[in-house]
Amino acid sequence: MYFFDREKELNALEEIYKTSCTGKFNFIIISGRRGVGKTRLIYEFSKKIKTPFVYLFVEKKEKSLLLADFVERLKTSLKRDIIVPKDFDSYLKMLGELAERECLTVVFDEYQNFSHIGDWIFYRFQEFVDMAKFRDNIKLIIVVIGSLVGMIQDIFENKHSPLYGRKTAEIRLEPFNYWEIRQLLKGIGVEREEEMITIYSILGGMPRYYDSMDRLGIEFKVEKAIELFTNRTYAFWKAPRDELIEEFKEAHPAYFSILEAISKGKTKGNEIANYTGIPEKSIYKYLNQLTNYFKILEKRTPALAPKNFRGYTYTIREPFYRFWFRYIFPNQDLIELDRGNELKKEIIKDLPNHTSHIFEEIARKTILKISGKKIDNTIIPKVTQVKNWWDRKGNEIDIVGYRGNEIKIIGEVKWREKPYSTKDLEKLLNVKTKLESIHKTKETTIIIVTKKETTKTVKNYIEEQNGLILTLEKLSEIWEKYLAK
Repeated sequence: MYFFDREKELNALEEIYKTSCTGKFNFIIISGRRGVGKTRLIYEFSKKIKTPFVYLFVEKKEKSLLLADFVERLKTSLKRDIIVPKDFDSYLKMLGELAERECLTVVFDEYQNFSHIGDWIFYRFQEFVDMAKFRDNIKLIIVVIGSLVGMIQDIFENKHSPLYGRKTAEIRLEPFNYWEIRQLLKGIGVEREEEMITIYSILGGMPRYYDSMDRLGIEFKVEKAIELFTNRTYAFWKAPRDELIEEFKEAHPAYFSILEAISKGKTKGNEIANYTGIPEKSIYKYLNQLTNYFKILEKRTPALAPKNFRGYTYTIREPFYRFWFRYIFPNQDLIELDRGNELKKEIIKDLPNHTSHIFEEIARKTILKISGKKIDNTIIPKVTQVKNWWDRKGNEIDIVGYRGNEIKIIGEVKWREKPYSTKDLEKLLNVKTKLESIHKTKETTIIIVTKKETTKTVKNYIEEQNGLILTLEKLSEIWEKYLAK
């Protein structure tokens, strides 16, 4: 598949490269989950530079074998014989000496795997980096790529780590937003907006899975995207499990149970504890790790919640992991038994429930992005946050846009086949009145986001209130006009 987006990150690497080639050493970190496109980014960067580029994959093997691999790779990349170093200290020293003569880029992919030969090696890197920073005319870039988010954070962000404070730049690759994936899908021939949103709700913003479908010759349709994970022939029904076991280690059963619970709508601490059987007094330790260390979860509070608010909820950040833990992880036995078609039918039947939550988040992010702009005849108020809101009595609103303590936007999102009705509107207005009375809000703009049209009565009312109705057709125009690159 063609290289998609990441121009900002690619330009940043090129600027650093130009500086390093003047004799200024740089130590760069590229981090992000597996499948987000880190190695592809560095590959595209390598095609743009005209000086030696050395790619080293850090395998989990004995140190002498790993060093021998690195020596051979260096010989191949430089197309010359080199003096074989006796240890890693000598190898790093040799890189510095080579970079005194010519500009050199060296990449260590899956850097965290060095921990398998011992933490001592990070002290060797510390000594080398400290030396290289203060020497003149070392035309060297060392790029470190890491996929295990928690481990990379430990190596570079822990104040007790030898490499703390040593990086000169960091590129953290995040999954793409929907409107970015939309451009990718359009570029390979997918046209229906509903299909693009549903595919995104399955594959999320991870380029790896789109590339895999393209590589395997799988048609970009919803059923085929599901088949990528239900067909025993393909590796992706179990690859996320194996990757996360590596990251979670011996605690993976607890983490997997928690992620499954959240994917199935158990979003509060006590609900998650009841679903998993993990005592409530212990559950928050795991939830904090998944949120702050592994960065798989996001902790949420309702719009304008006070700082001491305790009723927060948890959600899985990336749509793909929500999909995988909701449908694939609990049903791996069916795939093992080659009953993937049976599972695929169950997924297709329930998928609108999963996609509706993803569509809500797309809507909130879109409104935040276009706030302050004029859509049709309505100026969307300028806001700095768009969240949902709920209270302990069961009242909730999908969209609350605010700036400071002032609510500017209130709205609702519907992902269903029937039109948004008067009954839906009455329910929204009742909750809107309660919310406005709590936060003493006088003027708000109503925004209805709906997969299908609204009824005529609803349309007339929203127009009279100078509000906005965003159907899929209108959203398509907005994504194309304001958010397409």
